Amino acid sequence: MNAALAGTMERARSTFSTVSLGQKVVIGLLLVGLLLGGFVFLRWITAPTQAPLFTNLASTDAAAITEELDAAGVTYSLTDGGGTIMVAKDSVYGLRLDMSAQGLPAGEDTGYSLLDEQGITTSEFQQQTTYQRALEGELATTLESLAGVRDATVHVALPKDEVFVTDQAKPTASVLLDLAAGTALSGQQIQAVTNLVSSSVQGMEPDQVTVADTTGRVLSAAGQGMTAAAGDARSQVESEYESRLSASAQKILDSLVGPGRSVVSVRADVDLSQRETTAETYVYEEGTPPLSEQTTTEEYTGGGAPVGGVLGPENMPDAAENAGGGESAYNKESTTANNAVGKTTEVIQGAPGALNRLTVSVVMDEAIAGNLNQQQMRDLMETAVGLDEERGDAITVASLPFDTTAADAAAAEMEAAREAEANEQMWSMIRTGGIAAGIALVVLIVWLRSRRRGDVEEDYEPLELDADMLAELDRLRVASSREEVQVDNRQMELEAAERQKVRGEISAMVSEKPDEVAAMLRGWLTENKS
Repeated sequence: MNAALAGTMERARSTFSTVSLGQKVVIGLLLVGLLLGGFVFLRWITAPTQAPLFTNLASTDAAAITEELDAAGVTYSLTDGGGTIMVAKDSVYGLRLDMSAQGLPAGEDTGYSLLDEQGITTSEFQQQTTYQRALEGELATTLESLAGVRDATVHVALPKDEVFVTDQAKPTASVLLDLAAGTALSGQQIQAVTNLVSSSVQGMEPDQVTVADTTGRVLSAAGQGMTAAAGDARSQVESEYESRLSASAQKILDSLVGPGRSVVSVRADVDLSQRETTAETYVYEEGTPPLSEQTTTEEYTGGGAPVGGVLGPENMPDAAENAGGGESAYNKESTTANNAVGKTTEVIQGAPGALNRLTVSVVMDEAIAGNLNQQQMRDLMETAVGLDEERGDAITVASLPFDTTAADAAAAEMEAAREAEANEQMWSMIRTGGIAAGIALVVLIVWLRSRRRGDVEEDYEPLELDADMLAELDRLRVASSREEVQVDNRQMELEAAERQKVRGEISAMVSEKPDEVAAMLRGWLTENKS
């Protein structure tokens, strides 16, 4: 096993020794890049995924929880201005249990959890007050989940039920919102707040909810409805209506005078009031038989002097002459008929969005539209926007010289920017091509050098000596050794020093010029063979 490993290492070492310097540098850079990429990938794979441990924490609770996490050696991170604590996803539930055992978060109980603390001796007033506090806490928690709302406080006024009162008082509510920095609630969000609160309390109407923020700005006033929401809705409707009419008129003008040579401005006064009208009409058709009919007849016939005489003093001279007598008769008849009468009830609801008044302003460049018929242009604009003079609409069409300085400067800047971008792209392509060409050149040089060295190494074949040459060399070695015995010691020392000097020169020559030495030796061997 060790011999095989040693052989493998020896082959790897010999192979690496044949690699040129440029190839060694490239291999080293590739190995460094591979190691760095593996390290980054390993860190990314082994990094724990974090999840929120607690959100919307008070500063005191966040400080206490982070202190416990530091003591336990748990890694965490703070987000949302310190109100949210993030920990490893796989340890969220265990840490929540640990924090609950420590009584954290230590915020006061709110919402319907207050109802769990009532005892059997709780009075009706305490029950009603606790229920009201629980309702307010639940509403505050719900509103705090809205985007941009950091804290919410809700107060609900619930009227006491009266038995002998016809008109019951309606419940009301007030909401105070602490908004995040730079946050402004839109009309739809304010409407959502009022609807959430009113729908959670029985008998409460949305217009009985007052909404304000911590800066003291009233967002929705009781009895006035959602002023901000209504203003946003009105602005949105008017803006959409004006944009649609302006686009219709501008399209015609661009076709006539060219783009950028005219401006159309439309101002629309939209009525968003919602009305309901009820009309009742009674109709009788001739010939319809009555539903019921009743007739009453009275008759009287009689004679004699009237009872009681004549009014006045009885001693008047003509009292006897005024006394009457004779027959009298009385006859009376009355008829009551209940005829069938038709009744028509019509309820008309007026949809909001009626147009009260429309004003249009059209300005054209005098250099282009000076020869156009102004009346024709006016008629075209009236038709394009649907102008109604009886409604009080007005239109103004004018031809004035346009100031094109800004447009010309903008066009010049755009042209310069396009040229700069084109030049940048060209130089980027040149740089990229140069880098690619340099890399290709380096690779080519490294490859040629490695190939040249391989060819040189292939040309320098190892020396092959036959048996005769070996015998001759051995004879010379023996003869030289015999001759050295006959020489005196001084001569031997001089020859040894000379040989040592020659050997040093040969070693230096072999080290400095290995190719030339090898070629020279090959030449000597060739001459000896010949």
